[in-house]
Amino acid sequence: MNKKFAFLLVFVFLSGCSSRSVVSLPGIMEPPEIKFENLYLRGVFNWWEANAKYQLKEGSQGWYVDVDLIADGQPYDFRLSDGFWTPDQTCGARYKGQVVMVQSSIYMICGTESENLQFTPGKTGVYRFTFTPASGGEVMLLVTPKA
Repeated sequence: MNKKFAFLLVFVFLSGCSSRSVVSLPGIMEPPEIKFENLYLRGVFNWWEANAKYQLKEGSQGWYVDVDLIADGQPYDFRLSDGFWTPDQTCGARYKGQVVMVQSSIYMICGTESENLQFTPGKTGVYRFTFTPASGGEVMLLVTPKA
């Protein structure tokens, strides 16, 4: 390691300890806070619109929305987003075509690299989509049929 680089590292470390300013290191960022109260379930079932019927509500198990779906064998593509498709408030799949199964938790990522999720209901009825914050800025999703 050359002396200039070592000096720079020591300087950055000491300046961070002696002041109130935050030292930001390249490539290391805190994930943005997800504002669940501003989010909507948006998908083919509601023409990707952000309307009040699909806005998340806070419950004892997390943030949720109930959706009436028809079991016709076709998958429903969807995402979670605010009313403006703000990139750090838009959450979806890690990869294109990621499938969501009933009563099986999956972890969603938020940001421009997220993709649509797909859910194919086994029966026609109302399904509850429940979202909870997870570590690293991810969002856990659980889909359950409503009785």
